[in-house]
Amino acid sequence: MNKIKGVVFLLIVGVFPDIDLLLDKISYLKNIGFYHQGITHTFLAAVIFSLFVFLFSRDMKLSLLSLVVYSLHVFLDLFMIDTHPPIGFRPFWPFYTALINIPVLPGVDKSSLHSILTFKTVRTLCWETSFFSYIYITILGVKIWTGKKD
Repeated sequence: MNKIKGVVFLLIVGVFPDIDLLLDKISYLKNIGFYHQGITHTFLAAVIFSLFVFLFSRDMKLSLLSLVVYSLHVFLDLFMIDTHPPIGFRPFWPFYTALINIPVLPGVDKSSLHSILTFKTVRTLCWETSFFSYIYITILGVKIWTGKKD
């Protein structure tokens, strides 16, 4: 995978856990755990996602980077201000089921589809995406600095 495709792929991975913002509008899926900051916002989902990346790409580095980027999204969401009950989420599900929230970063209003599709939400998603792109750029910078090839 070339570097541009790699950056784009990892940016998508970085926001992929938020696919539940759309999935929780489907009643059946919401009932089985696809609500915002539900199943897709767990470290277990990060592991499963990275395993799928490996199965489809056979690229261990890409799979590990996917695991790191996906996990960073979950980790970062721990610090988002959550104003809609239940406050917090369960990133260590199913091993530890307590709700966790350390509210210091701007969050997303998830009370309705209209509130999700606002400028504030887009701004938050852009902030998260730029955060993940800095991580990937840093990784590329280290590779260039040390002279390592892809």
